[in-house]
Amino acid sequence: MTEVAIIGGGLAGLSCALSLEGAGMQVTLLEASDAPGGRVCTDMVEGFRLDRGFQVMLTGYPEARRLLNFDGLQLRKFEPGALVWHGGKFHRFVDPFRDPLGAARFLLDSIVPIADKVQVAKLRARVQRGSWEDIFARPERTTRDYLQAVPFTPKIIDRFFAPFFGGVFLERELVTSSRFFEFLFRMFAAGDTVVPAMGMQQIPLQLAAALRAGTLVTGARVGRVTRNAESFQVAIAGEGRLEARAVVLAVAGSESNALLGGVGGWSVPEVRAWNKTTAFYYAAQQAPVNEPIILLNGEGRAAGPVNNVAVMSAVSPDYAPPGGHLVVASVVGEAPAEGAALMQLDEAVRAHMRKWFGPEVSSWRTLGGYALPRALPQQRHAEWEQSPVRLAGSGGVYMCGDYRETASIHGALASGRRAAEAVIKDRSGDMRGALSGVK
Repeated sequence: MTEVAIIGGGLAGLSCALSLEGAGMQVTLLEASDAPGGRVCTDMVEGFRLDRGFQVMLTGYPEARRLLNFDGLQLRKFEPGALVWHGGKFHRFVDPFRDPLGAARFLLDSIVPIADKVQVAKLRARVQRGSWEDIFARPERTTRDYLQAVPFTPKIIDRFFAPFFGGVFLERELVTSSRFFEFLFRMFAAGDTVVPAMGMQQIPLQLAAALRAGTLVTGARVGRVTRNAESFQVAIAGEGRLEARAVVLAVAGSESNALLGGVGGWSVPEVRAWNKTTAFYYAAQQAPVNEPIILLNGEGRAAGPVNNVAVMSAVSPDYAPPGGHLVVASVVGEAPAEGAALMQLDEAVRAHMRKWFGPEVSSWRTLGGYALPRALPQQRHAEWEQSPVRLAGSGGVYMCGDYRETASIHGALASGRRAAEAVIKDRSGDMRGALSGVK
């Protein structure tokens, strides 16, 4: 018997396991795939590293600072700001606090009014006031309504905020919570936007390496969780049953409910809406941009399907074999289920990028296309570590995942920690109760 069985080896499950082990508890972490990470995964294709969807990490995340060894990840930075395509050319948006010279050029660029540029500086100051928790106590509205109330003009909202944060939220309508927007804006200002040199999956791999030997069990697909008077029985396909005093469900609500068919009438809150995306990776003979910066579509969907582009080999040379160049193009809001539709979207993406980079795009070789219908939970509401982690009435079932907190690496790690804290508190109470009954 193990004290705690955690089902799901993504970031939340890994964070939970590390906290439990830190408290001296015996843990078994069950992951259905052959490696930890969940949605944070990297594939090797012909010497190129393809993250499953364009992903980055913000070094300002409190939970990332707590758990991760940044030096060990060999983090590679994006330049602060972005290149925004509008009117037949790229315009450079900069962080004036990090690039004063670039700020002077940006001030003279007519892509957005000067008043908007002043408001950006005021917004930066506003989101840095108080604590992180304070942000989540502020009035909540959609991000678009928030930006309009600042006020920003439609020019900067449509040309910068919609594509930049649309690429973060994976929805360009900006219906995401204004609290989450403010938190992320603070994180972008407080730290760097990075990827590990060897791909995003290095994050979960580093966490997994910190676990005790034997804690993580990969290839362990759980079929069902049942309960008897003293413990839970976790059925693992082809491996029999694992007995546990407590169970943590570190998978999305729909998957959790399928597992709980044998445990009372309980149900886990579902992810009501998922934001979707498709990412295409290309091998290019020459890099279209020779700097580690995000390129944005500032002309809206009418101009083409691409939301953002990055040359990942310019961010980290290890993303490509020697002499290779890796380009990723992201489409927000589309995730074709069929191969033919994915190929059609690939052609539309190439046609869009030819407007930016010229005819050489036609010679780029497609390395992979990831259509992700469940890429990120939609975040219409955001709180600071307030969602329940205990499954009411279950007597030992807990929940964690970014859908329980904020849809981010920080949210996943924080949710895992909070679930562990609840398990530790409850198990300590059980032990005290048992000891008090000994005469």
